[in-house]
Amino acid sequence: MNTKMPTRLPEGYPSRREARLTIKDGREIFLRPILPTDSPLILDLFGRLSPESLYLRFLKELHALPEDMLYRFTHIDYKSEFALVAVAGEEGRESIVAVARYVRDPREDLTDLAIVVRDDWQHQGLGKELLLRIADVGREHGIRSFAGMMDPHNTVIKQTLARLGFEVSYSLRDGFFQVEIVI
Repeated sequence: MNTKMPTRLPEGYPSRREARLTIKDGREIFLRPILPTDSPLILDLFGRLSPESLYLRFLKELHALPEDMLYRFTHIDYKSEFALVAVAGEEGRESIVAVARYVRDPREDLTDLAIVVRDDWQHQGLGKELLLRIADVGREHGIRSFAGMMDPHNTVIKQTLARLGFEVSYSLRDGFFQVEIVI
């Protein structure tokens, strides 16, 4: 797979987090930190997620990705905000097929975690691999736990967290689970 990287990487870009990975079905992907130039690829990913995957990621119906959100997703500092993307070659071009990200909120001493895997790439171990790697990055930056909101019916992530052995607590809040994951 040819991976086109910009000639000039952003300040603080952690190239040591780049890796190639072969998933369960034999396809190869390239894992790397997100780049500011990834906006078109993130929009493509958003457009190729099923309504169910979009709901499980954003916990609401979202028909378009607002520009300010897209900017926040792609312009990060690689410390208090970090995102890993899984890039695959498809139809002669690159596609982002999964993203794992965290954002630290120092005012609340929380670090929000979110992971999304495109529907046609699910059940290949990609989400699990991204979760393990983003947890490793978080630990490196002094993060001890992640928090997030989750639909109570999202059994896949609950099972994944249990299989990986993370210490997890769930509390019901406004119809959703507030999840804390000790890493």
